[in-house]
Amino acid sequence: MKTFKRIIISLLSLFAGLFVVLLGIFIVAVVSNVNVIDENIKFQEEHLKYLETEYYKNYTPKNEADLADFDLEKAIEDGVKLNEIAIIGTHNSYQRLATEETRFFMNIIENITFKKFGLNTFDFEMDALTDQLEMGVRNVEIDIETLDKDNKVEFKVTHNSIFDNASSAYDFTKALQEIKMWSDNNPNHIPVIIIVEPKSFVIEINGMKKFSLEYAQELDKIVENTLGDSLLTPADMLRDYASFKEMRENDDWISLKEAQGKILVLLHDCDVTESYIALDETIKTQNMFPMLRYDDRNESYTSFILENDAWRASERKIENIDESNLIVRTRADVYPEYSDERYEVIEDCGSQIITTDFPEKIDGNEGNVFSFDGKKIKLLGIRN
Repeated sequence: MKTFKRIIISLLSLFAGLFVVLLGIFIVAVVSNVNVIDENIKFQEEHLKYLETEYYKNYTPKNEADLADFDLEKAIEDGVKLNEIAIIGTHNSYQRLATEETRFFMNIIENITFKKFGLNTFDFEMDALTDQLEMGVRNVEIDIETLDKDNKVEFKVTHNSIFDNASSAYDFTKALQEIKMWSDNNPNHIPVIIIVEPKSFVIEINGMKKFSLEYAQELDKIVENTLGDSLLTPADMLRDYASFKEMRENDDWISLKEAQGKILVLLHDCDVTESYIALDETIKTQNMFPMLRYDDRNESYTSFILENDAWRASERKIENIDESNLIVRTRADVYPEYSDERYEVIEDCGSQIITTDFPEKIDGNEGNVFSFDGKKIKLLGIRN
């Protein structure tokens, strides 16, 4: 019995010691994510200054036709509509490599849990927004957290402000400025679609606040003021239609020709979606399109929906696309996993926004790259 007790005490001491060590490493990782904020700010400011003063001085606009697997110029003249093409987007488009301390901690957790939690996503990173647009990405996803401090509301672009704070586009307004700058220098580009996702889990410290309708309205103003005439609003899309449902029933999405050089902003489904829609159910007075779910497919205010799972998107293609005439976002892969099987499903699912964690990168890729057989824009075909 005494031997058994000694074994139990030894094990408890071992686990206690391990916990203390892990707690210490965790705290160091958290501190590193506070310190990386200054790096985020410096990177973004220097990057924008470089774009403004050097990059666009002798710049040649992208030839969108080179990105398409069809005759893009003819399609535009023939009146092909926004919902009749597929574009490639990126997930967590702002992501820089997590801090070394965070990756070290996550590697330990991965090993002691036998890689059950998929925490190796912390070695995931994307090119800067301009580089992604240059490589043919036409949809970016931006996560935001709300900072309400010193009578000033700002939106910070980060995956998790406590533990995964590395970002190439830390200030949301500046991120929009970067995208608009590229758009202004590429006036004939296929519409760029920005998905804005307010993070649902927020620890309310140091001015961080939970996203609310009030903040959604503030976000709406920033979108309008920053993007200006580059913004394609819900009212622009609706034209004379009373609702998106009426527009969809008439198979009359805006044409590529009308939408060239424009930027659309979609508000990802979140806790305030219903109240945001309730401001005006026609969505004519809002600046962002609510991005909804399958259950909302027949609502009057629905235009864009999320079907992240490739197989489910394929199963629901008739309902979502053929019948409801929606634009659907689907994920081609989830870092670090990808498969030919999933890519084959993506090929035929009919979704118009295909998001990947493996886009072609400005300096080349070491591993997997997702594309439409080497292209970034795909013609889906004209409906009967």
